[in-house]
Amino acid sequence: MSNWNGQPLLEYLSSRTIDQLDKLYSSPAVSFAIFRLLPELSQQLILRALWLGGTEKKCDWRAWAVPDFETAITNHIDGLRKLKIIIGDEEVMINPAYRRAYLKATRIGLCKASELSVVTDCDEKTRKSANKDLGKKAIERWECILHYLALPSQKSEQGVSGTTKMLFRSAGLTSSENDDGDIEITSAGFQFLLLNRSEQIWTYLLHYFHMQEVAGVDIIKELDFLFRLTLYSGNTSGGTRVANGSDKERPAGSRAFLIDESWPEPIKDFLVHLRELGLVFIRKRKDGFFFLTPLLNHLTNISYTSETCIENRNQNGFVIVETNYRVYAYTDSTLQLAILSTFTEMLYRFNDMSVGVLSREAVRRAFQVGITAAQIISFLRANAHPTTYAATAECGGVIQSVPITVADQIRLWEDERRRLVFCNAAVYSSFESEKEYFGLKAYVNSQGILMWSDDAQKLLVITEEGHESVKVWWKMKTGKNGS
Repeated sequence: MSNWNGQPLLEYLSSRTIDQLDKLYSSPAVSFAIFRLLPELSQQLILRALWLGGTEKKCDWRAWAVPDFETAITNHIDGLRKLKIIIGDEEVMINPAYRRAYLKATRIGLCKASELSVVTDCDEKTRKSANKDLGKKAIERWECILHYLALPSQKSEQGVSGTTKMLFRSAGLTSSENDDGDIEITSAGFQFLLLNRSEQIWTYLLHYFHMQEVAGVDIIKELDFLFRLTLYSGNTSGGTRVANGSDKERPAGSRAFLIDESWPEPIKDFLVHLRELGLVFIRKRKDGFFFLTPLLNHLTNISYTSETCIENRNQNGFVIVETNYRVYAYTDSTLQLAILSTFTEMLYRFNDMSVGVLSREAVRRAFQVGITAAQIISFLRANAHPTTYAATAECGGVIQSVPITVADQIRLWEDERRRLVFCNAAVYSSFESEKEYFGLKAYVNSQGILMWSDDAQKLLVITEEGHESVKVWWKMKTGKNGS
């Protein structure tokens, strides 16, 4: 899987230089965190090369491959080569920097590898106060950013930092202020809103790293810090034990981590920015500690297969789509309704439910701003109400949270716009004679630049690129006739 579908960070790392990756892989926390992000087959290949290959010895990976799965293994090997984790062609070995760091991580354990200090002397009352509704606080922070994009207003503008505003502009999600001083969402911005939460967060972070890199900031240190945080992802809502002190029985989500004063300023600034995104929670800066939120789990939420997507479906879905194209949204969130209204004609609004319809006009409006049929269908499926899954499970059928007829019709409406292909062209008319017309027609036909012709009206339409060729040919022809 050379393209790492479902994991944007691996795509991003594949584009980094060998020096940057070697610096990153020298960290035990990073080596292990990346290993956890990889698909299972890639993990098996790394472990085989790691334990069977030794320090300098190379392994012939084809000796491991069952013929039926050789293509799949080749794809994974290619992907690991792009990440510079595996080096070599026919015989491969693990990148020495990655190997040393990974073995160290397995020896010292993840807690020590993360280099994050758990605060054990934190006042219990303060801890409970900060940890109360941690997931809700995180979602509110992230939705505050989406509000600025989907429903720009003076109030929503106050909820985001200047860095976020600059990032949205540089990423092309918003356009410059218009004459009224308002921010306008772009086509890319609409598409961003339809992504699932994991894709939204990663899209934001990767644009952030790009912006930091342009500004001359060492993003390797920020990536290293982010990877160290992800070692605790999946344990932010309870159930994980810590092997020291009074915290050993406490769920990971209730653990407070120390903000070390020795951290470089860019890392402290990055932590504050993660707070804005809702990935970490800091009650007060003066407290000197932070909590990881359940939103951090989205950074390692991998979906390499459709089965995984189904298992990880959103249990907080709010949309029910019927075969008559009616859409029922069980929510009072203005943000969710604003996103839904980009491709739905809303009919009624109640306290906790709204009703709309997927009309041809509403869906075509979405197409006009760059939203695709696949994105609309994906959004409806990702936000489907849990009862749609429960009903399907009872029947023992395949999950169809969006009726097939509705999904097909949305695709057909998109195909309607593809019946005509618009191309720039040049039109030739008003020929003085049939000889002149047919002479030019024969030439453009031989050059493969003729798009359309009408012999009765003596009209020729040729490609825009072929216009210059015709001008040269015409000058040569008239020059010969003149001589």
